[in-house]
Amino acid sequence: MKIAKALIVIVPILIAALLMNSCHKEQFAKSGALSFSTDTLTFDTVFTTLGSTTRYFKVRNTQSKSLLVSDIKLLQLQGNQFRINVDGVAGTEFTNVDIPAHDSIYVFVEVTVNPNNQNNPFVILDQIQFTTNGNTQNVVLEAMGQNAHYYFSDSATMTSPVTFYNDKPNIIVNRNGGLPIFAVKPGATLTIQPKAQIFMGPNAVITVDGTLNAHGGDWSDSIVFQYIRRDYQNAPGQWLGITYSRGATINMDHVIVDQSTFGVSDEYVLDLLASAQITTSDLRNYSSSATPTVTLDKCIIRNCSSNALTAIQTNLTATNCLIHSSGGQMVVLGMGGTYTMNNCTMVDASQFNPYINHQNPSLTLTDRLSYLNTNTPVGPYTTTVSISNSTVVGSQDNEIAFTPAPSMLAAHFSYCNLSMNQDTFSLLQPLPDSCVFNSNLNQLFYNPQYGDFRPDSLTSPLYNKGNPATQRPDDLYDYTRGTRHSVGAIEWQGN
Repeated sequence: MKIAKALIVIVPILIAALLMNSCHKEQFAKSGALSFSTDTLTFDTVFTTLGSTTRYFKVRNTQSKSLLVSDIKLLQLQGNQFRINVDGVAGTEFTNVDIPAHDSIYVFVEVTVNPNNQNNPFVILDQIQFTTNGNTQNVVLEAMGQNAHYYFSDSATMTSPVTFYNDKPNIIVNRNGGLPIFAVKPGATLTIQPKAQIFMGPNAVITVDGTLNAHGGDWSDSIVFQYIRRDYQNAPGQWLGITYSRGATINMDHVIVDQSTFGVSDEYVLDLLASAQITTSDLRNYSSSATPTVTLDKCIIRNCSSNALTAIQTNLTATNCLIHSSGGQMVVLGMGGTYTMNNCTMVDASQFNPYINHQNPSLTLTDRLSYLNTNTPVGPYTTTVSISNSTVVGSQDNEIAFTPAPSMLAAHFSYCNLSMNQDTFSLLQPLPDSCVFNSNLNQLFYNPQYGDFRPDSLTSPLYNKGNPATQRPDDLYDYTRGTRHSVGAIEWQGN
């Protein structure tokens, strides 16, 4: 009897508990995902000593039923600088976290960084991964890892010009998922000091609507634009590049532009990337706009995933410049403008870079373009090009292209070494002067697989083939040319 009485009491309790548990399970939404107060949590305080700080974000359930977050995990992508606390509980991974309907939980994040540690990355990144109903969502964590000048979508204006100093690295990164951009506004000037190092975050871009002055002076004080991750050597396309608009002025010497998508370019490339008119300059109105001026002296543009130098209806002067290793074209010039290149080396060296697949000409000259790759032609416009004492070479038989045909191109090549069929130049006026055609890449340079583009030897087709009357007195690396007169950016100095 006692057992029966006990069962009478216990069984209803068990049934009620099971029913309640069953009802609770049924209240969880079986689809849908979470909402976050931010997708990127940025710690932009630069500590002067070893320090830590705490920030937080909200994880919201906007549905009418509870959500069961099956897993919350700190991925620890770059070590254990970050620590998290989910609704009052510390740890690195949490399972089966219940967020009631129309409610939220807090995730607190702490970071400990010694920004004086030069071994730290400039930006320390991590992610918190949330898994809900099979959906995976991430919140990015970023903290400044070193003492540096950080620019988060900043700009130079007429009233607030900006200088990139050489005392600490200059870092251009995003904030809260925004586009990492530094904009030189119309009428403004960005001055870059000699020996300044500029590290660009993923997809970062410098847009020039005013004036950019980057004068290194010599190679011991050279200025370098490169990707923020230093373990990605020679990998192209890590940041976008430097673009300029109508009326802009760019002056650069002893500058290296490395690992970008399109190097130095007219901003029209941004329209092409977006497949829409997103910039201030409409290609269809270039003929009635101001003409930008770009002056490059002793500059190196390398490891680009697209074109390395694109100048459209521009006054361009490039002297003693080395442009190599591009997935697109080394140089594109045209649709109007005046272009002077002297003692420049444009070379497809992609065969020595496993990250690059170059299948385009190294140099393209054009008097017209197709707007956003449609059937809407813009041009033709008279385009004046003078290329002297320079080399355009690569692995293809024809490394120079004229589009469509050199009808409105006033293009003159003199004392050049060119990978090209000589007959292709028959329509140019004036005809090429004292040029050498179809030279073998491996016979020209000393060690191209390691970026050494000096003339190979006294037997190199580049040696003693320049015009002493028009050559620069010194070369890319500031060596005196003397009486050797090598074609290209680099004078033969003896190996």
